[in-house]
Amino acid sequence: MSLKSVLMPLVGFLYNGQLSVEGQLLTFKSGLLDLTKKPEGFRRHVSRLWKLYRHNHVTGRQLYVALEKQHFTIDLDENGFFRFETPIDKNYSNYDLDHLLKFYKDEKHTEEITVPAITLSSIYNVGHPKYIVISDVDDTILITHATSFLKRVPQTIVRHAFKRKEVEDMSKFYKELKKQGAEIFYVSNSEMNLFWIIKLFLITRKFPLGPIYLRYQKNWKDFIRSPKANNDQLKNVHKVSRIAYLINKFPDQKFLLVGDSGQKDPYTYQSIAQEFSNNISGIMIRDVNKGKKDEEMKEIEKSLKEIGVPFFLFHDPKEAMRQERRWYQSRVLRH
Repeated sequence: MSLKSVLMPLVGFLYNGQLSVEGQLLTFKSGLLDLTKKPEGFRRHVSRLWKLYRHNHVTGRQLYVALEKQHFTIDLDENGFFRFETPIDKNYSNYDLDHLLKFYKDEKHTEEITVPAITLSSIYNVGHPKYIVISDVDDTILITHATSFLKRVPQTIVRHAFKRKEVEDMSKFYKELKKQGAEIFYVSNSEMNLFWIIKLFLITRKFPLGPIYLRYQKNWKDFIRSPKANNDQLKNVHKVSRIAYLINKFPDQKFLLVGDSGQKDPYTYQSIAQEFSNNISGIMIRDVNKGKKDEEMKEIEKSLKEIGVPFFLFHDPKEAMRQERRWYQSRVLRH
């Protein structure tokens, strides 16, 4: 298998004449990129996952981007990551963005960079949504047991994306949100190595698709180098900065934030609401702690009430659906 420079993932959106795209340039063996076929055997799945954590970042260079007659030059950071934003002179469809946006290694556009199939269809023309949903992934829609290392690792290693379990009724809930005119953005602390698993899970379980924002790709050595305290801090910074970035890009929109109580979502969303209280239509948290954090959740609810942001802790997604309909009527339609 030959080595290839690939963009994985490539994520973004087109809104109000502005294109925002980000991704990471990595070197992989080409045989690792066929990620969309039927479920594979345990041994091959584990082997692929291991190799996807042994990639190399492509750093210290520029990428050359073409969108029909528009050309751009962008810089990579020390992790091979980039983000570029630019005004666009046409209202491209999702299909157009998939097929017309090209990336090259050279200024003459002779060496095109591979965009794997699983990465395609990840840049969205969001049009004019009625509101925007920011959703966590782990234990909010996808059962991962994120708070338990001993449970999470076997889930990730053993279960192929086609076999991963959703939190019951969450896809139904999100389809309802979509019917009401919402656009859904998925923001998770999972590393980009798992992008293909998360995207295939969304497709397989029929969740509405939208941009999937994850942390940098990790090399297996990163798990040894990074102290837990430092890792936790980086996770919090990633999520807060990503959500703040999206709110600033959609300043006139209302946002519904959906997460779970297993890790830091309630506190992350609380800090976002304190900064952007006028933009937040509500915060919904799935209780995965069986009531063990009730007092903490009540304190958060109290502080949010003081700034006019409603908070709802739910056990059954059907409860969330009913509550969201009320918020939609009072905080979105009357906005």
